[in-house]
Amino acid sequence: MSEKVIEVKDLSLTKGKNKILDIEYFSLNQGEIVALIGPNGAGKSTLLQVLMLLQRPTGGELFFKGEIVDWKKPIKQRRLMAMVFQEPLLLDTTVYNNIASGLKVRGLPMEKSRVPVTEWSQRLGIEHLIHRSVRHLSGGESQRVSLARALVLEPKVLFLDEPFSALDAPTRTALTVELGRILRDTGISCVFVTHDFSEIPLLASRVVVLEKGRIIQTAAPREILTRPASRTVASLVGIENMLPGTVVEKDGRGVFVQVDQNTIRVSGSMADVGDTVHVLLRPEDISVSTTPGKVVDGANIVSGKIRELLSLGFQYKATIDCGFPLVTIINPDQVFDGNMGMGQEVYLSFSPDKAHLINDER
Repeated sequence: MSEKVIEVKDLSLTKGKNKILDIEYFSLNQGEIVALIGPNGAGKSTLLQVLMLLQRPTGGELFFKGEIVDWKKPIKQRRLMAMVFQEPLLLDTTVYNNIASGLKVRGLPMEKSRVPVTEWSQRLGIEHLIHRSVRHLSGGESQRVSLARALVLEPKVLFLDEPFSALDAPTRTALTVELGRILRDTGISCVFVTHDFSEIPLLASRVVVLEKGRIIQTAAPREILTRPASRTVASLVGIENMLPGTVVEKDGRGVFVQVDQNTIRVSGSMADVGDTVHVLLRPEDISVSTTPGKVVDGANIVSGKIRELLSLGFQYKATIDCGFPLVTIINPDQVFDGNMGMGQEVYLSFSPDKAHLINDER
């Protein structure tokens, strides 16, 4: 069984008449990487501050490596943590001095800091910048310096508050993948806040969803991305198709949902005839064809006309009017070759296993 680095029980934080946090239970295991997601104002950054021992909760208990935190003397545990913010917040000096700044605060002599500073600058690919002023760094380089400054402290837990949100997509992806590799190699536990669901499978081993200060779902990344517990969670992880309907039939193969004029089968769902529900579908799980005979095998087939095409660079996002809007992804070759365009009638197919049901009555 993995050692729990952090454990929270019945944690609450109230400001005035507002309850900001109401966490029944939260834990972080040794070597685990947890993504913390939620809508704006859910309490993500506040929870991060409490876990970092920077803000004292109103009630509850917080344990660090099995030892209850003494809020009057939290410095012992704080020294085993490090934080990287959305903005690098670098000192106006050289890259070297920034990376070494935390070691200096902790009283490590300059001559003893050279080895770890050099090691982490090399590991994060910024050794060639070591004597450069941070004024002349790009956004990606600045955030690498910020990461090196945190990791050189050899923390037991690393906290990240949307550290890559200001970076361009290629830089963000490369840095996320690289950080994930470093964390797995070192065994450092991590909690990171993100609004970008594409970062979740690249970095997280578990996802915790927060809404109005409460944890509403905890699961592995794949389950969160494909089986969200609510429409709130679905919207956070890029599920654009949430089709309202009513369960009209149920058998051993699943349930059948009436959505406008179409009946959609959903595998293995916990719903009863007459329930009002939402059928959730990821755009990338829907196949598109201009002829019924070329539709990819699947029990659910609906037809409609293309009402909107949005270029995403290497692919197109299409909105299909099927009596209800259905968003899907189209290969650009299909658009460039003239096979699919505005007003084109198309046929859409998706497996019942790819559809997920949210029961509005539960």
